[in-house]
Amino acid sequence: MNAKFKDPSRPFIDADSHIEEGLDVFKYLDKKYDHRKPIIVDVGTNVTWSPKRTKLWLIDGVVRPKLWGNNSSCYGTPLESDFVETKPVTRNVQGLLDVEEYCDSMDTIGLDVSVIYSTLFLHPVTDDPYYEAALMSAWNSFMAETCGKRSDRLRWAALIPMNCPELAVKEIERVSAMGASTIMMLGTVRGKPLHSPEYYSIFEKIQSLNMPISVHVGWSHTGIHNTCDSIAASIVLNFELSSVFGFFSFVSGGIFDRFPDLKVAFVEAGVNWFPVALERMAKWHKTPTAQPWPSEFSPTECFNKHQIYFTVEGDEENLNDFVDTVGVDRILGAADFPHVHYEGASLSKAFTDLKENKKFSDEDKKKIFGTNAQNFYNIY
Repeated sequence: MNAKFKDPSRPFIDADSHIEEGLDVFKYLDKKYDHRKPIIVDVGTNVTWSPKRTKLWLIDGVVRPKLWGNNSSCYGTPLESDFVETKPVTRNVQGLLDVEEYCDSMDTIGLDVSVIYSTLFLHPVTDDPYYEAALMSAWNSFMAETCGKRSDRLRWAALIPMNCPELAVKEIERVSAMGASTIMMLGTVRGKPLHSPEYYSIFEKIQSLNMPISVHVGWSHTGIHNTCDSIAASIVLNFELSSVFGFFSFVSGGIFDRFPDLKVAFVEAGVNWFPVALERMAKWHKTPTAQPWPSEFSPTECFNKHQIYFTVEGDEENLNDFVDTVGVDRILGAADFPHVHYEGASLSKAFTDLKENKKFSDEDKKKIFGTNAQNFYNIY
């Protein structure tokens, strides 16, 4: 189904929405894994710093999110937790249990289309690559069925099992046929860079189907994660920096050399990291110390000649300078709905900040709020 825009000349798209997963997501899990199906455990009010986090996932014997000690992480699933009550939208909206109510919540800010990403899979959930593939396949099936009820307004980012390239290629073919708008990846595959040769078949298949890639921030690097002794450390040193790893793989690791027609967006990463990362890569590229360079082109050349996009949420201090550097055509407006971790905790604050930014012309805002996302996600 074609997208539904209130004003086709000025589409309004959230390039990074989310689902807070609940148990319904895994109703499609392959029956051979029935004995390992994710379950919910009740921890009461023992998360003393956030007592509303009453429920956690138990997946393959490990709790997710892990809210204490080493290897910790923090996000809003499972849907069954009392934590969902702290947000200004209902449980049905957060978990995509009622698509009409979800669309009604979009209407409160005039939003036409949302592209919905996973929350649970921002962190690897199991060390078993085949079980991970089954969990991701179940998630994709749930999203295809749910968003398919209102595909004029709800689009989704598919998960693929990067640890099993052969299965990943098959899943890419399946989700493409089911209507996925993009392929979501994290910045690394646990400890391996995205430009590792074992993943070439994945990029080849994505390019052949003209699907975009979304490198979403997440707790992707298990080696780094094992050194993090607090949630704060894991967010700053792994979650935030995961985009830098992914960015290196595309502009310096050689992915674009081999697959020049790919489109990639760096999602929910903000903009502060980009100028430092590109400048340091460009600096080292010029030195004999860093030779041989993995890519045929310099980082700047590679960035300038390929289709690279960034989501922004409007509250970054150097946003205007960033847009001047990369160009407005590469910017995707995003609210990270229904996550409310940014300052103000308002579901529409990200868009409000962008709308009120006097730096951007009306034509710029038209691109940021809609036409750039249309071009990236192929939404028409």
